[in-house]
Amino acid sequence: MKGFFAKIGAAIKAHKARTVVIASVALILISAIVALSCLGVYVFNRFSTGYIPTDEDLAVINGNVANQYDRVVIIGVDGAGKYPGEMLDDDPYSLPNFKHLFVDGFETAGGTRINASVTYSGMAVYPTISAQNWTSMFHGVRPSYHGITGSNSNKDLSNGKQADEKYPSFIKVFLEAHSDAKVFSAGTWDAINNGAIEDLGDKVVKINTTCEDVYKIKNDEDVEGLAADSVIKGFIKNAVEGNSTADPDCFLRDMITAQRVIEATTSEEGKSAYKIAYMHLNQVDSAGHSYGYNKQAYARAVARVDDIIGKVYEAYENANMLDNTLFIFCTDHGHRYLQNGTGHGGNSKVERTVTFAIAGKTVKQGTLGKYVNTDLAPIVAYALGVKAADTWQGRVPYNAFTLLG
Repeated sequence: MKGFFAKIGAAIKAHKARTVVIASVALILISAIVALSCLGVYVFNRFSTGYIPTDEDLAVINGNVANQYDRVVIIGVDGAGKYPGEMLDDDPYSLPNFKHLFVDGFETAGGTRINASVTYSGMAVYPTISAQNWTSMFHGVRPSYHGITGSNSNKDLSNGKQADEKYPSFIKVFLEAHSDAKVFSAGTWDAINNGAIEDLGDKVVKINTTCEDVYKIKNDEDVEGLAADSVIKGFIKNAVEGNSTADPDCFLRDMITAQRVIEATTSEEGKSAYKIAYMHLNQVDSAGHSYGYNKQAYARAVARVDDIIGKVYEAYENANMLDNTLFIFCTDHGHRYLQNGTGHGGNSKVERTVTFAIAGKTVKQGTLGKYVNTDLAPIVAYALGVKAADTWQGRVPYNAFTLLG
């Protein structure tokens, strides 16, 4: 063995210049491979690769009522990551409502086929913090562009900090094209209404659901946005606390949030007035922070959201609104396994991977193409026949709509 290394040393000395060159080239190649791998994880896979709808693409929608949607309903679930895909066949949390609406699709009573397209491998923007991601979803660009960044971004957004005005939200873009329309947004987390959505006057009805709302219901007091005889009130008054979450009332607040959207948009006035409806549900994120990803409490929170999806579906079915509604399920990030007690913000696979799903009459049944969180804005705009903002970085994913591509 000693002689072997001696021969190698002699060869290196004899060909010193060549050895230096070979070693340098090898070092450069290894460094390049490592750098590209890092860029792939942090940067390249967060670039959108879908369609930028043209005027001709939009004319196909706007020129034919059969291709148009009366509204888009967005079910925003904070912190759900890729988890819905892992629960679909895992009793007792099989998520029947998510599966029915966003995986299998269905035929309405009016004979319209509602197709579904879903991906469980979508990509959050980095860092995997709620404020950065939801703002990117509404405004179509990465955080370094919209400006909601930093360790205090969640608090900043809740306190009313807004994105750089060069990057309008899909709500602003739509309302500028349809001045007679309105938008309804209810949230268990106040940052969406306070910061992610611009101040657009009475064109956007914003309601934040608070712990006080739960308290009022339990004490027979009126709550804004809920009918006096709302079924949800009876449920909450009789609800048993201790729901495997750090916030015992979080799922109750989510139910109020969803019911506010349901009652506003299925009313006779709301059916025609509200063209975009958004709900922000927070109980999954709460469970993730308290218990971590892939724990029973986390699964139960996802299952309770599935119940809410079922209530939305049932309400729209009863109101004969399924045929011309595009439904969207989206989430901002996943969660770690309670590592260091922080939950998310890093770049691990479970933090950066998200579920995204759409269901509607012009949706292409099957698996959605590559989705990045910046893509939500152009998806909503396209579905409503509105041209995307020139400044958006998001795209409409491949294999999403039958009329595109």
